[in-house]
Amino acid sequence: MTTDTELLLLEKGAEVIRRNGFNNTGLSMILKEAGVPKGSFYHYFKSKEDFGIRLIEYLHRSIKPVFYGFLTGECDSPPIERLREFFAYFRRIFTEEEIMSGCPIGNISQEMAASNPRFREKLADVFDDITNPIVICLQRAVEQGFLPGEEDVFALAKFIVNSWQGALIALKVTGTAEPLIIFERFVFDELLESKSVTSGVSQKETGLL
Repeated sequence: MTTDTELLLLEKGAEVIRRNGFNNTGLSMILKEAGVPKGSFYHYFKSKEDFGIRLIEYLHRSIKPVFYGFLTGECDSPPIERLREFFAYFRRIFTEEEIMSGCPIGNISQEMAASNPRFREKLADVFDDITNPIVICLQRAVEQGFLPGEEDVFALAKFIVNSWQGALIALKVTGTAEPLIIFERFVFDELLESKSVTSGVSQKETGLL
């Protein structure tokens, strides 16, 4: 069970690493932000690498219920519309911050996935739980007649996630919401709109988009 001090270190460490990156974050920076002595850190974590692994697990636990709840839970909105609402929700979160630092999982992936197999394995699990609820949502769109039955929803979901992560990187570069707005426009008004088969009428015309 996570203790209060351990949770505090993870929470504050996540904030510091999100601002500065994993490699540029020193142990002293995390301790200062959390306001705990050095001995407390090593009581819970064997090393900075161990802390990074546990941080990914912590972030994974935090986002998984949000993704699945938003995209696979009970909802009156049609599947494509709830997917649009999902990305709009995260756009507001990422662009209302004083510092537009992007997705913490995406940031750690850029730094550590290629060079550290332990990080790569943990990050792959997180990306699965980002992609899978989108797959489920798109599959429901197929079942309800919004997308064609032959649609490869798994490949489509992976493309959407990869494009979203790219837009989040561009968010940090531009410091504006423009990359996410462009992502949403092309995914929903171009890509998914072109695939719509709803009664032979576009989803925009039916009011579903």
